[in-house]
Amino acid sequence: MADNLFHRDRLDSGITVLAEEVPGVRSAALGVWIRSGSRNEKPEQCGLSHFIEHMAFKGTETRSAFEIARSLESVGGHLDAFSSKEYTCYYARVLDEHLSLAVEVLSDILCHSVFDTKEIEKEKKVVVDEIRTLEDTPDDEIHDLFASAVWRGHSLGRSILGSRETVRAFTRDDVAGFFHENYVAPNVIVSVAGKFDYPALLDLVTRSFTLPSNAAPPDDSVIPDYVRAMEIMEKKLSQEYLCVGTRGVSYDHELRYPLLVLNVAMGGGASSRLFQKVREEEGLAYSVFTYVDFLRDSGLFCASAGVDPGSTRRALDVVLEEFEKARDSGLSAAEVRSAKEQLKGSLLLGLESMSNRMTRLARSEIYYGRFISVDELVSMIEEVNTENTRRAAELALDRERLSLVALGPSSRTEIGERL
Repeated sequence: MADNLFHRDRLDSGITVLAEEVPGVRSAALGVWIRSGSRNEKPEQCGLSHFIEHMAFKGTETRSAFEIARSLESVGGHLDAFSSKEYTCYYARVLDEHLSLAVEVLSDILCHSVFDTKEIEKEKKVVVDEIRTLEDTPDDEIHDLFASAVWRGHSLGRSILGSRETVRAFTRDDVAGFFHENYVAPNVIVSVAGKFDYPALLDLVTRSFTLPSNAAPPDDSVIPDYVRAMEIMEKKLSQEYLCVGTRGVSYDHELRYPLLVLNVAMGGGASSRLFQKVREEEGLAYSVFTYVDFLRDSGLFCASAGVDPGSTRRALDVVLEEFEKARDSGLSAAEVRSAKEQLKGSLLLGLESMSNRMTRLARSEIYYGRFISVDELVSMIEEVNTENTRRAAELALDRERLSLVALGPSSRTEIGERL
């Protein structure tokens, strides 16, 4: 990227502004990122980051919830938000001519939300229903259950949504207190990608975001201890849902890209080892895949599948056999080359999305503290080889460190001691 197309400024208030100009487009993506997520919550606050994300859309000093919803939809734009374990993001996608409106609306909901008590009580019911929806979606719930098992006793092991009990107990003081502690200027990143005039944008952000300039709260969360676990949770379901994996690496670890290549080769698509063996050769599952979860000081590498209960033992054995082969023999040069091309393709095709560009800017700032160009990312992918992927496999596929969580009708006796 040309130097004059990327901008980074730290405002006097402490807000960091990141912007990438993309010639030839007529849209812009704007994100406001808060360096605070479920990891920052105490046990009794579980779900509060996510709840505040909901409440930001429920009314400000000058806009009703309906007016917030209509603000960008009425000009063909999109407004939304999401919560994660380590950050919360509020974002908008608009035509370039409406970028100032997007800044106005996002700054309004983040600087002037009223957190009306009646709206809080209504939204509790909505979030409890969201929790029920997760519990009715076992192929999603299994990942929360796995995190809970291996990050036992740590905030990373608690659900981003919270529990029914914690959510129902939230008060306005809880909401406002957490908001005022974490939504401070030094904790905020404003990230923009697309078409815009940067000096005008910078001036608008400076004037619009009037968050307190007091220092961000200290990060007192400790590095989580990985607890090896085997948990079989019986539930009346038509399939057995499995998650088997172990501790991975942090976002900035030297093995991050080798682990990404390993992930693609093992379960990242239809040509991956697990898809070919579990689904194509043995017909044991419709869905089988691997995934990596990078955090600032840790991570996870997991395989997941939904299988017929009668096939659970065989499916687990096949997964473990493929893990052992990769750990003992590594990936072939052809597998590494193919996985690298898939990663580069995903990265470069993603540049066509202004939202992806905006997100990449913010995550680079959060986890690296600097802008990482596409050329640098491609270079890091190119540096992956059979040797460092083997090191990644030795770390992530060690049978002595693997954990298993199963959700479905099978009992522990039926599944047996597979690890």
